[in-house]
Amino acid sequence: MAGGQRRRRPVRLRLALRHPLGPAPSSPRGRTGRRGRGIAEAVITSYEPLNEPLPARAEGDAPAQAGARSSVALILGATIVSGLSGYLVTWRVFTASGAAGYAVFSVFWSALFLVVGVLFGVQQEATRAVAQAEREAGTAEREAGTATQNGRRSSIWLFAAGLAVVVLSVVLLTALLWAAPSLGQDQAGLSVFVAIGAAFNCLVAAGSGVMAGSGMWRQLASVVALDGVLRVVFVLLALAMTTEPWVLALAVILPFPLALAAVFLSAPRALIARAVVPERMRGLAVNTLRTMIAASATAVLINGFPLILSFFSSPAGHRQLGSLVLAVTLTRAPILVPLMALSSFLVSQFARAPQGAFRLVTRLSALIAGVVAVLCLCAWAFGVPVVKAVFGAQFDLDAGTLTALVASSGMIGILCVTGSAVLARNLHGGYAIGWVAASVVTIALLFLPLPLEGRAALALAAGPAVGILVHLWWLRRAPAGEAAGAGPVGPAAAPSIGEEQR
Repeated sequence: MAGGQRRRRPVRLRLALRHPLGPAPSSPRGRTGRRGRGIAEAVITSYEPLNEPLPARAEGDAPAQAGARSSVALILGATIVSGLSGYLVTWRVFTASGAAGYAVFSVFWSALFLVVGVLFGVQQEATRAVAQAEREAGTAEREAGTATQNGRRSSIWLFAAGLAVVVLSVVLLTALLWAAPSLGQDQAGLSVFVAIGAAFNCLVAAGSGVMAGSGMWRQLASVVALDGVLRVVFVLLALAMTTEPWVLALAVILPFPLALAAVFLSAPRALIARAVVPERMRGLAVNTLRTMIAASATAVLINGFPLILSFFSSPAGHRQLGSLVLAVTLTRAPILVPLMALSSFLVSQFARAPQGAFRLVTRLSALIAGVVAVLCLCAWAFGVPVVKAVFGAQFDLDAGTLTALVASSGMIGILCVTGSAVLARNLHGGYAIGWVAASVVTIALLFLPLPLEGRAALALAAGPAVGILVHLWWLRRAPAGEAAGAGPVGPAAAPSIGEEQR
C-alpha cells in the first residue's frame, strides 16, 4: 500500500493475554495495533472488566466450545432469574393490593411490556448491525477513514436516544385514546410511567443488541438478571410503604435505566466503540421499523394470543377459555422461553457464519422437534393429571388437546430459529413478512367452524408453518454473501460456534 503502510491480515492467534492498560488508543475495537506496523491481530480481545466476548472457534478448540456453552448458560440463567422475578412481583402485588388494586397494576404492566415487546425489534436490529460490523472488521479490515468520508458510520446509542424521544411522544399522544378506558379516569396518569419506561427500554434494547452482536454475553446476562432482581427489590420496598399505583409503577420502570447504567460502567469504552456501525441513520431507522413490525406480529402469536382467544369465546365459555389459556401458557414455556432468551445469540451466530446458516437451522429444528416429541409423549401420558393436581379440578381439557398444543409450540420455536437466520442476512423485509404471514394465518384459522380447542391448536401450528416456509424461501432466494448489506464472507470471518455446539 502507498505510504509504506502494509495491508494487515488477521492471524488466528489463541493468546490468553490481557493488556493491563486496555486496548491501544488507535484501535476503537481493541483488535489491532498502530497503523502501518503490520501487527498481527488476536482473535480474543477482552480488556474491559467483565468483557469476555465469545471466542472464535478453531478446529478442535476445546476452550472455544467451553466459551460457547458458558455463554448460553449465562443467558439462560439470567432469563430464569428475570422470569422468576416477574412472577414474584405479580404474586406479591396481588396479595398486598387485593384484586381491585392488582387489576389496575396488571393493566399498567401489560401496557408497558406490550411496548417493550414491540421494542424487541430494536435489540434484534442492533444485534444484526453490530455482529455484521464485527465480521467485516475481521474479514475486510473496515477502513475507518473511508467509511467516515462516505458518511456511513452511525452510533447505535445515538440512534436509540433519538428513538426514545419518538417512543415517548407516541405513547403520550396515544394515551389520550387508551389510558382512561383501560386504567380508569383516576389512574390514567400511569400512562406517563408507561411512556417513560418505554423510552428507557429503547436504550436497554439497543445496549443489549450491542452486547449480543459483539459477543459480550456476560454483560448481556448481567443486564437481564439485574433488571429482574432490582424490580423485585423496588416493588417489595414500595409495598412496605404503600400500595399507591404510581409508586408501584415507578418501582417497575426504575430498573430499566439503573441496570443498564450499572453494566455500562463496567465496560464503557468497549460498549461505545462497538456500537459504531458502518450504516447510515436512515438505514438503521428503516431496518428497525421492519423488525419492530415483525416484533408486533410476534406479540400476536406469543404475548397477545390469549387476548385474541377471548374474542372467539362465548360468555358462557369462560371456564373453557381459562383452561385453554392456561394450557397454551404452560405448553409454550419449555420451548419459547429459552429460544426467546437466545434469539440475539442466534442472530449473532448466524451473522458471523452465513455460509453455514442452513445447516445450523436444520440442526436446531431437529433438536426442537426431538424435545417437542418427548414433551408430547409426557403430555399424552401424564399432562392432564399433573395440571389438575397443581391447578385444580376445574381444568377441563383432554389429553389430545394438550398434546396438540405442545406440538404447536414446536412450530413457533422453529419459526424463531428461521427468523433469526433471515434477520442475520439483513433480510428485514423477509423477516417481517414471515412473522406477519404467520400471524395473519393464525387469526384467520380461528374463524373456522370448529371447537375452540381445535381451532387454537390448528391455528398455532399452521400459522407458524406458513411463516417458516416464507423465511426458508427468503434464505434460498439470497445466498450467503449476496444478501443486501451482508458483505463478503472471507476466511477470517469469525465462525459460528453454534455449528459445533448443536
